[in-house]
Amino acid sequence: MTDAAARAPYHRCPPLLTDEADTVRRQRRLRAIADQYATIERFSVDALCQVISAQRGRPLHVHPLDLPTSSGLNACGMWIATDVADHVFVEHRTSRFHQEHIILHEIGHMLCDHVTEDLPAGLTEALRGGEVDSGLARQVLARTSYTTGQEKDAELVASLILERVARRHARALGDADSRLGTILGINDD
Repeated sequence: MTDAAARAPYHRCPPLLTDEADTVRRQRRLRAIADQYATIERFSVDALCQVISAQRGRPLHVHPLDLPTSSGLNACGMWIATDVADHVFVEHRTSRFHQEHIILHEIGHMLCDHVTEDLPAGLTEALRGGEVDSGLARQVLARTSYTTGQEKDAELVASLILERVARRHARALGDADSRLGTILGINDD
């Protein structure tokens, strides 16, 4: 991603639409968002977090998610936006790939400007030991299922970013293989 692109305002997801044509337009818009962020040079989830932080003009912190069973939450990821920072909580008892996908999902919520009305029950106690004051939290979105439109959008953005990055890396490897084959004289050119 170029410096100019990194400074550009992040794109928000359009509001939920209902008919088929609107759904197609919505999916096209989500794909455009993924395309923009998947083009970061030397892509990594950490690099994307830095870009999002710069675009939002506030720190983006990633924390391990350690919810006690008494919290009543069954989440593997959570985004909490305060007045001064974004906090992404990620299940730490899973693979690195899964953790990165969870982070991308939570970033998907940010890019779509998703909000929730109330803090989930049990969250105040779960946050006491962390770095986020639940009284300062403006919005909290916990990844617990994919049944709502917001969850589906965030998941699609995350999956599309991963797909585009993987495709770009595969093409780069294919180009390297082709060049190596030419050097070794084994290509059919």
